[in-house]
Amino acid sequence: MNLKRRLIRIIIISIGVFCLNISVQAQNGPVSPMKEDSWLLNAGFGAGTPFFGNGNGLGPAAKFSFEKGMWKVGPGVITLGAEATFSYFWHSYGNSWHENWFNFIAGAKSAYHYGWGVNGLDTYAGLPLGFGLCINSHDNNEGYHSPVPLYPYFGVFFGASWFFTPEIGVYGEFGYSSTYGNIGLVFKLD
Repeated sequence: MNLKRRLIRIIIISIGVFCLNISVQAQNGPVSPMKEDSWLLNAGFGAGTPFFGNGNGLGPAAKFSFEKGMWKVGPGVITLGAEATFSYFWHSYGNSWHENWFNFIAGAKSAYHYGWGVNGLDTYAGLPLGFGLCINSHDNNEGYHSPVPLYPYFGVFFGASWFFTPEIGVYGEFGYSSTYGNIGLVFKLD
């Protein structure tokens, strides 16, 4: 058996053990992770959205956010908070022209959280609103105009968290906000 196959088997077995461990520990997680006056802190990585929606290039992003449970509405809770995202993009055009963008996005966010009565599960959807700052560099090209360095930021996101202890969990989020999608750790503070 070659080394590549052994590594793949080790990785698959490790993922299986990790998932089993999370599912066993999730039995002890909170039934409804987000409550009024609870705080959630998120830190994750994912695919950032390009500057002002230009749609070009690839971009890793780091996203940090916090939320506080404000109002109980029906079976869920509405939160208010803030987020900050850093992302980097690059794109090479066919004529040897290269372009790079570094974005810093900061804004307020609000979401509706609902746990479905499942231990450790928290699903949510929300809206962010804020400003982005873009630093752009590019090869000299005739007809190119500089982008606006400060721009409004808004979007929509959907996500889910899974708490494997009452205070620590993992989350996944997607949509069109400062990232197309990101995954990371979530911490609950009461």
